[in-house]
Amino acid sequence: MGKGKKIAAPVVFQGGVSKNIGVVEAFRKALGCDIIVDDNGHLMGALGIAILAGKGNARKVFDFSVEDMVFKTREINCGRCPNNCEIICVYRDDMLIDSWGNRCDKGALKAGTRTGVK
Repeated sequence: MGKGKKIAAPVVFQGGVSKNIGVVEAFRKALGCDIIVDDNGHLMGALGIAILAGKGNARKVFDFSVEDMVFKTREINCGRCPNNCEIICVYRDDMLIDSWGNRCDKGALKAGTRTGVK
């Protein structure tokens, strides 16, 4: 978490795990500062993606039959600039569906590719 990055107050912790007081306390001790957890912080990611989805034009019928889908994650160290970003890639049936962690456009990966490399 935060590998190679300086974390400074104020620190806001959100997502489902933010409801776990033990994890919040561990972060507080590790960082040596207070951790801000909103009462509805566990919903922030869901609300954010719902807002983004509502603004988008893509429409597709959703099928709940995910039983045969294979999801994999892979870590890539970009190395295309001095940031040396750690990029996390998520693949469904060997097709890149999402990635995060790049700090510049050089590390941007194109969803819908087999390898994830532009």
